Amino acid sequence: MPVAKIAIEPVTVALESSLYVGSGFGYGLVDAAAVCDARGHPYIPGSSIKGRVRQACEGVARTHGLYVCEPPYPGRMCGNGESRRCIVCRVFGNPGGSEGELERLHWDNAYLLSSWSEAAGDMRLTCARTQVGISRTRGVAREGLLFSQQFATRLLSFATAITGSLWLTPVAGEKGVYYELMLLLAGLHLVDSLGGRRSGGAGRCRLLVPAAVLVRSDEGEQRLEVSRLLGDLDLLELYDQQVEAGET
Repeated sequence: MPVAKIAIEPVTVALESSLYVGSGFGYGLVDAAAVCDARGHPYIPGSSIKGRVRQACEGVARTHGLYVCEPPYPGRMCGNGESRRCIVCRVFGNPGGSEGELERLHWDNAYLLSSWSEAAGDMRLTCARTQVGISRTRGVAREGLLFSQQFATRLLSFATAITGSLWLTPVAGEKGVYYELMLLLAGLHLVDSLGGRRSGGAGRCRLLVPAAVLVRSDEGEQRLEVSRLLGDLDLLELYDQQVEAGET
C-alpha cells in the first residue's frame, strides 16, 4: 500500500505518579519549572511521547528478530548508504532520509482532559520538590547542590492524538493487517513512564488508545480494530523476509 492517512485519537495519558517534564527555565525558588500552557496547567510535549514510544518500538522490533538501526546517532541510522530503512524509521522518520522519506506523522502535545481543566480552573496542578545532588564517588550529598524541580501532580489525565501519513506494508495473506501499525500500537501499549526523574519513581503512566484506528487510502476508508492488530503481533517476524522477497 502507498502512503495512507491514519488517525489514532484520542490517546489518553493517565498518570499514576507525579510527572516531571522540564521547560529549561526556572522562576522564584524553583530551579527547574515544568512545561505549562497559558493557563499555567502542565502538559506533555508530543516530542516526549514520541521519543518514549520509539524506544518501546525498537525493543518490540528487536524482540521479533527485525533489523533496527542505532539511534540516536545520526551516522548509525538509516539513510546513510542503506538501501532501505528499518521498520522503526519507516514509522518515526530518520535524519538521513530523502525528502520523500521524511517523517509524516504528527504527534500532538498532550493537554489536560477538558474535565480536569474545567474542574481545576486557576488552581495550580503542580508541586515543587527540593532535592540534593549525590556524589557518585562518595555516595553522600554533594555540598552546595540543593535544587528544586516542579512536577505535575499525580493522577492527572491528558489527551493527545497521532495523525498524518504513514507508509503501510500489508501482511501477505492478511486483510487489514499492516506491519507498521502493529509495531506502533505495540509501542504505545508498552510505554509505562514519561518525562524525567523516572529512576526516582516519577512519570509512571498508561497510554490508552481507542478501540480502532482510522486509515484512509486509495483503497478507501477503513477502521481497523486495535485488538486484532495486536493479536497478530507475532506476524511482525515476517517483515524482513517479506521486504527482502520484494513482496511489499
